[in-house]
Amino acid sequence: MTEVDSRLRHFAEEIRVLVEQDPIEGLRRWSEFFTMLRRTGQYDLCHEFLHVIKSMELPRYGIGIVRYSEGWLYDRSGQWKEAINAYEAAQKAFMASGLPLTVEVLAQIGSLYQDQGIWEAAEDAYNRAITFADQHEDGHGRAAILNNLGGLWALRNENRRARRYFEEAKEKFTACGDRYNEAAATVGLAGVLRDEGRLQDSSDRLGEAISIFQELGDGHGLATSVASLALTYHVANKLPEARHNYQAAMQIFTAINDRASIAKTLANLALVNQDMQETDTAVFLLEQAIAEYQEIGDHHGETIAYVNLARLHKIRNDRDGMAAAAATAAQLSSEHGYLDQQERLRDLGSTTCN
Repeated sequence: MTEVDSRLRHFAEEIRVLVEQDPIEGLRRWSEFFTMLRRTGQYDLCHEFLHVIKSMELPRYGIGIVRYSEGWLYDRSGQWKEAINAYEAAQKAFMASGLPLTVEVLAQIGSLYQDQGIWEAAEDAYNRAITFADQHEDGHGRAAILNNLGGLWALRNENRRARRYFEEAKEKFTACGDRYNEAAATVGLAGVLRDEGRLQDSSDRLGEAISIFQELGDGHGLATSVASLALTYHVANKLPEARHNYQAAMQIFTAINDRASIAKTLANLALVNQDMQETDTAVFLLEQAIAEYQEIGDHHGETIAYVNLARLHKIRNDRDGMAAAAATAAQLSSEHGYLDQQERLRDLGSTTCN
């Protein structure tokens, strides 16, 4: 047995004992561990850990734990339909065992549909989660779903509804003393204010979130807020400030080895350089982002980056580059069912460059 196998088995045994004593706390620790592995791009280790768990004697709701984890891995691998099937199986197992985890599982299902642009299905999952939370007087769970609904309606350009959900979520998180999620809801609210053209208000809210994450010592939340501030500067056409803040966020993400956020920030930084007419740098950054997405197995992020690369090559009048990037994006979109990116490719229009 390797040292890694030994450490995984030791941790898995800790989780198993904790789950038997306190299922909710045990699954929270499980989720934290998987989240850490996701941020650092250690998907192989995720698979190994899941294999270890499967080989252990689990409680009667153990199938729920396994299927939930498989859903998580399918999700991060871009296999969204398989992920939904796994999450639904986990939900059934948890309900059969009387574990109040329906809100968490429905939140994952809603997020998957949301990522695919299937708005009605996402809304249905979130509404079912709200109903379950209210039935079980789960105020914190309700706040979490309200935050998700804010994100959903923001994507649908329904800013007034999105703002209402984010404000209510923020209020509830503040009331229950959850500073982390209070800050997360504040970042969501800032995004809506940005979309409404209220750029100073957006910056002010992001300043609040940055202060909270600094107080908590949460590097990921801090970097995410700084990256959101960079986007606000980008929308305001303050391009040097946008680039500076993306670079600052990149330094933090690199320091904590958050591979998924590094890839996203590289892609966003490329867009800023594109608008600054520094297209060579933009191409370089997008190619770096694509390599990161491929390394961590994020096919959805990879597809988005390829569509962006095709658009960038069109601006550069690079016919061959545009055709190659668009062809790869089309293949990935078709293979994984990314309807949102298929639409973006159609919007790209003719393969004729300017």
